[in-house]
Amino acid sequence: MAILWEEYHTIHTHGYGYLRFCDLLRGLQRRPSPTMRQDHVAGDNVLVDYSGKQVGIIDARTGVIRQAKIFVGVLGVPGFTFAEASWTQSLPDWIGSYCASSGFLAASRA
Repeated sequence: MAILWEEYHTIHTHGYGYLRFCDLLRGLQRRPSPTMRQDHVAGDNVLVDYSGKQVGIIDARTGVIRQAKIFVGVLGVPGFTFAEASWTQSLPDWIGSYCASSGFLAASRA
């Protein structure tokens, strides 16, 4: 902890003293982890969602770049992943991507 406090203190010269820093750090270490563990039976669960990232797709004729959304489906235990770009996150696009991911992941399990 001393090395960590020294690094902290070089940046925050008027910050917490060593003892208070150690108390606060111990308090953080006692807090429960914010991650959630889930047990999955192999091939039982498919997790799907839009990634939140976008990818630029260039129209070859016009040179215009449009942003596409990335749909991702993951079959957790074997680690199979499906990804597909769609123009929107509308219900028709979501259903189309979901059906495509279901077909791909079902075929990969066979």
